[in-house]
Amino acid sequence: ELLVVTTAKERNDGFDRFVSYARRFKYNLKVLGLDDQWSSDLDVEVKLEDGLRVELYKNVLERHKYSGNLVVLFVKNSDTVITQSSDKLLEQFVKMKADVVFSSDKSCLPSSDLAEYYPTVKVNEKRYLSSASFIGYASSLYSMMSSLVYNAKGVDDQTYFTNVFLNDREKYNIVLDSRSSIFQNLNDDQDDVSINFDSSYTYLYNDLTGTSPIIIHGNGPIRAGLNSLTNYVPDQWTISRGCLHCLVDTRSLDGIEVPAYPQIYMAIFIEKPMYFVEDFFLRVSKLTYPKERIDLYIHYLDVMHAKNAEKFVAEHGNNFKSVQVQSDSEVATYKAKIYAFEQCMKMNCEYFFSLDAEAHIEKLDLIEMLIERNRSLVAPMLVRPGKMWANFMGTSTTDGHFKKSDDFTTLVLRERKGLWNVPYLTSAFLLQARHLPSISRIEFKEGDNIDAVFCLEMRKRFIFMYVDNFEYYGHLVNSDDFDATANHLNSDLYAIFSNAYTWEKKYVHPDYFPLLNQTVEDYQSPCPDVFWFPIVTEKFCDELVGEMEHFGDWSSGKNEDNRLETGYENVPTVDIHTNQIGWEDHWLQFLKNYIVPLNQRAFEGYFSEGRALMNFVVRYRPDEQDRLRPHADSSTFTVNIALNTPGVDYQGGGVRMLRYECSVTELKKGWMLMHPGKLTHHHEGLPVTAGTRYIMVSFVDPTP
Repeated sequence: ELLVVTTAKERNDGFDRFVSYARRFKYNLKVLGLDDQWSSDLDVEVKLEDGLRVELYKNVLERHKYSGNLVVLFVKNSDTVITQSSDKLLEQFVKMKADVVFSSDKSCLPSSDLAEYYPTVKVNEKRYLSSASFIGYASSLYSMMSSLVYNAKGVDDQTYFTNVFLNDREKYNIVLDSRSSIFQNLNDDQDDVSINFDSSYTYLYNDLTGTSPIIIHGNGPIRAGLNSLTNYVPDQWTISRGCLHCLVDTRSLDGIEVPAYPQIYMAIFIEKPMYFVEDFFLRVSKLTYPKERIDLYIHYLDVMHAKNAEKFVAEHGNNFKSVQVQSDSEVATYKAKIYAFEQCMKMNCEYFFSLDAEAHIEKLDLIEMLIERNRSLVAPMLVRPGKMWANFMGTSTTDGHFKKSDDFTTLVLRERKGLWNVPYLTSAFLLQARHLPSISRIEFKEGDNIDAVFCLEMRKRFIFMYVDNFEYYGHLVNSDDFDATANHLNSDLYAIFSNAYTWEKKYVHPDYFPLLNQTVEDYQSPCPDVFWFPIVTEKFCDELVGEMEHFGDWSSGKNEDNRLETGYENVPTVDIHTNQIGWEDHWLQFLKNYIVPLNQRAFEGYFSEGRALMNFVVRYRPDEQDRLRPHADSSTFTVNIALNTPGVDYQGGGVRMLRYECSVTELKKGWMLMHPGKLTHHHEGLPVTAGTRYIMVSFVDPTP
């Protein structure tokens, strides 16, 4: 017969995990201290470490001191997991031919001075006693502990049991589990163990001793390592069945009417200059969770993002239950999260949803899905597209630094899907508000890494943080190269290198991509060898025109042009070159990524180098330059993108191919004309009679 005894002052995720495993393997469990009224003059954790735990153990053993066949297992629960059945544990205990078995460590505590008094062990075995877990016959344990007297200011349980082992191990027939046949302490040992996968089950294996430990313990700095292991063992994730614990203790919103939906407090943080904030808010507006069940809080650091917040509130604020917007001047960044926690509690919220502006949510029912996971804290996995950069770290070092776990790449690529207990996450998470009373006492200081401090406090409080990679939920925007000192009107245009995916989503015409699977016969050709393609969005057109007008230094439209090496332009236009606004490299990247592939299909057999020395936006209007005389471009081919709409923004305009007597006047905003250059396509710009016409021109693979 086996009895498992543990002490606890409160329920938390660690305790609940321990209990669930004990129940799963049908252990007879007794929890001490959970419902007791502890005196307030001494912290409970300190009291337990100062020997009270031993006193509680003795009280249990007093009732079983004559139970000769009863075996009692003592463990510390929140940092401990049980991985095999009680029958297997008893089998291993009997094999050790001892009355009492303690777990063992590589480190000698409470003092290394005691090391010389320990018996020697074999290579790869652990020599020193650990009080974290031990097992024995009830009568023997009682005899061993009966002489120990609890003193609130005395020595701790580690010291108690160390002294007993060193002085009386033969008297009480005590041995240490030096081979980890039963107990695996992870302190200093994490590199000695591995996870073994069979098709339908997963277990922990000690590579040094060849054992499969049953009780795993990892506290303090190694706690994150224990949590990482429990993503897999015992049988939490298997090759054939996937994530099994993910199916347990879930919540369903099916059949619930909107007024009964959980109340959400959504806190949006824009705590640094960032790209694509307008697009971030657009995605927020499309989330399907009922807005009338959301209290919204927005905090921003830089005034440049005030207009984004104001625009969002003006367009969508009335949809939310309440809205509050604050700047850093009103509430400092390091205080904003605590302020949001407090507001959530005041509003009696059920969940706190934290969302940083770098997190672009593409799974529109994300909030509903996270609620249904029913975990204390759960985050969607978000990744910088094409990078091994995610919003979580899988483990931490013993000195508290976070690092990628061995399975990090596998999780990021979603080769394994599930809910993963991690020590650090950021950018987006859903927190059950029942934890806020304790969390709101966290003290952030100016200069703190808010996310790191927050996650540390979660781990201290045994509030498990899960990252969910079951589905693709969205992505992270990278603003590391954002230049807040640059005088840009539309900074997103400058993010093609650091955020190719988001840039493409915003600026590349959605009808562009089917063109890559078509043949030249499918392409629109308004004139011989002139091809017409949808290439960019209206947003691209508007922002590029806006950027040029914001810069404002338009050329004179005369032959003299000091921007050119020769100082002379044979066919002048009123224009601004892309290199004048620091956008040349970005345009050339767009040219290579999106225009060159079309050119290779339209002009089969020619392979463009994607070079262009002349890239510029031209402005035509009646009172400035209304047309362009006939000319031939010094290019292998030319592209000409319409940046606004004829008949709406201007009258007249267009292009005429002289050799073919062919004109294109009904231009389409965001569409590109592509035609050969110098040899065949002599052309002119037709007069603009009213308004202002803008075009983006590039002479590709220039010829002498």
